[in-house]
Amino acid sequence: LEEMGAICVIHGENNIGKSNVLEAMQLFFQLLKVQYQHNLVLSTEMSFSEIKQLGIIADEIFNLENPGAIELNAIFEIEANELKNAGIEELLPTSIVQINQRLKPIYGTFDYQLTQFKFADGTDVTDANNEQQSYAKQIAKFLAQSILPLKAENADNRFILIGTDRHISEKEREAKRGMMSQSLCLQLYDAKESREIVYRNRWKLIVRTLQKFNDILGDGEFSVLFDRKTGHAELGFESPSSVLTPIEMLGSGIQQAVALIARLLMSRATFVAIEEPELNLRYTLQLRLREVLYEIVKSNVGPQQIFLTSHSPAFEYGEHFYAMRTTSNGPIIERRSTQGAESFTQHYAITSLPTADKRKAALCYVSNEGLVQLPERIRQLLGIEQGGGIMLLDDENGQVELLSDEKFYDLVEPIDEQK
Repeated sequence: LEEMGAICVIHGENNIGKSNVLEAMQLFFQLLKVQYQHNLVLSTEMSFSEIKQLGIIADEIFNLENPGAIELNAIFEIEANELKNAGIEELLPTSIVQINQRLKPIYGTFDYQLTQFKFADGTDVTDANNEQQSYAKQIAKFLAQSILPLKAENADNRFILIGTDRHISEKEREAKRGMMSQSLCLQLYDAKESREIVYRNRWKLIVRTLQKFNDILGDGEFSVLFDRKTGHAELGFESPSSVLTPIEMLGSGIQQAVALIARLLMSRATFVAIEEPELNLRYTLQLRLREVLYEIVKSNVGPQQIFLTSHSPAFEYGEHFYAMRTTSNGPIIERRSTQGAESFTQHYAITSLPTADKRKAALCYVSNEGLVQLPERIRQLLGIEQGGGIMLLDDENGQVELLSDEKFYDLVEPIDEQK
């Protein structure tokens, strides 16, 4: 992935490996912890338990048929003022820092190697003096941890991956509460009431960006309350009359968007990867979510860089996206112009396909379970923008007509079977 911007979108078919790319990023940062938990480690043998302590499930990361070595190479751009704010005195130039790591399974254990740790002046600390290696250890910790505010006990992962369930840990899954875990609601309340301005600003940014959905929800804003008796926090939408509608009573699409935005800003991570942000959102709301993501990365309050996998062209940002496709040599990723995203994703819901008789056609999709996905324009014509029943009317010539329930019963009179 080259020339990466603030929002990076990866498109590709199902089961091609898009999620693997995001998980590889996560693995890189997990392995980077080895460098600051010990002295700079160039090569070491690691057990299953040591791998697990880094948050890595070994059985889930290696190829099942040919479990060979995984090589992860990353280049970072670090500004001097970032190090200064973290209390690190610059010894080697960090405008460009290249780090290569390698993990290989060997008879029930794992061989970990740091194959390159090179700075902008060409210094590779894998073959350097103790002072430079000590500095590299500080840089590794800086890259792997996010500290807001600057207190060690508040250190969090610099990189997080938000999956399609919108949770990032098993603990959250166990405490799942609709689409918003109780732990996440408590984090929101703590941010709202925090004395630390950085956390309060994140809560304010959540409230401000979620107002982009007010045309659906009406006047009001999101608020979070805490019940001392139960020890539970409640997130909801508060109307001007102070009525708080719990988030569980809102539409599933809005719940999904709120959970995603909340997780994005409560994670305290600098780099965030998100799988399929379009889930449960109609296309116009996907475009609105893109506006929210753009506002977040430009705010200097939340994550600085966001990585997305998606089947929708709604999240394009900048001049290019990353197209992932299969070849005879395996999957590859190519940088392409954003103008080609609609064609690559085969997303024709926002355009009309002309036919010879001047009618407009739209490409729809039927899953292997028989579920039908209709473009927004067709749903509007049928009067079922928010979903609803449809009827498929076929005749003896094999022609099929799609109607809403209402239009079907207006058109067709039921047959009296007794006559």
